[in-house]
Formats: sequence, structure tokens, C-alpha cells
Amino acid sequence: MGAGSALLNATKILKDAGLTGGSKIADFGAGRAGHMVFPAARLVGEKGMVYAVDVVKDVIRMIDTKRQMFSILNLQTVWGDFEMKGGVKIPPQSLDYVLIVNNLWCVKNMDAVISESKRLLKKDGKVVLVDWRRRIEHPVAPPVQNRLDAMQAEAVFLKNGFKKERDLPVGETHWGMILSSAQ
Repeated sequence: MGAGSALLNATKILKDAGLTGGSKIADFGAGRAGHMVFPAARLVGEKGMVYAVDVVKDVIRMIDTKRQMFSILNLQTVWGDFEMKGGVKIPPQSLDYVLIVNNLWCVKNMDAVISESKRLLKKDGKVVLVDWRRRIEHPVAPPVQNRLDAMQAEAVFLKNGFKKERDLPVGETHWGMILSSAQ
């Protein structure tokens, strides 16, 4: 079991966020392990679709290899930059959820990430944010000074036309929330 599995229970987070059969989701910055996308593919079932989005081509190859090995048909990899308008090649207004998990600390243009999320979400779509708590020290965590706390993240999303639906309990090391697009 990797550190990601020990710290964040992906299946519980996704269920608590409301993912159901038939949901269409994208994970921005899916990461080498695809920690969220493989459980998401199981939850959304054959009528749903999961897009694993990453800017690193090796990450895309790793997820593709695992996807093919296990014959997962409702998971697609997308090489794209979610910090750029139109940088994610998924049809506009086609997603029920955008996941942004453990990536806020390295985002340089939060407004662009929010804009790209809004572009891809359906009218009633949601963003699921999960990231490291500011004051938690952990060997796999990013530097404390680079982390965004929940209130900072919420403020930026609210400024860009989202509304907070609720906090999402995700454990002691992370914070989580669900925001809806007010399109």
C-alpha cells in the first residue's frame, strides 16, 4: 500500500462527494499511481467515464499501462495542461465532477485552473478539492510554505463564481471541500 492509500481513502472520498454510476469526471493531475482514477472508474461503472489528466507524459503512460493491464474501459488518459484555457481536450460542459487532489500547492495560475474547470463542467457540475493541511508535517507532503489552506482555496473559487457546498471530511492530514459551479 502506498502513502497515498494510507493517508487518503479514495473510495470513501469519492462516495462522500456523491459520485455515482454514470458520472463523468476528470482528475486534474492524476499522478503516477492514479490514486483517485482507478477507484473512480469502479464507482462510475460502465455508463460513466473517468479522465485521468496530467501534463507529464510518463504519468499518462503509467496510468495507460495499468488501465490496459486491467482492461478498464471507462478510463481515458488525457495529456493536457489544466492551467491553460482549452489545455484539457475534453468536450466542454461534459463533466459532473472535476477532482483536484494534492495539486494546489504546485499550481501557479489558480484562476486558469478554475476557468478550465468551469469550461468542462456541466451546469450543475462540482469541483472536489482535497489538499494537505498547512500545519501537518509528513515525509511525502509538499513544503509547508507552498501549501494553500482551505480558506485560501475557497476564497479563490468563490471569487471566480463557484459556491461552497460543504466541507468534505478526508482525514487528519488533509482538508476537503465540494464547490459547485454557479453557471
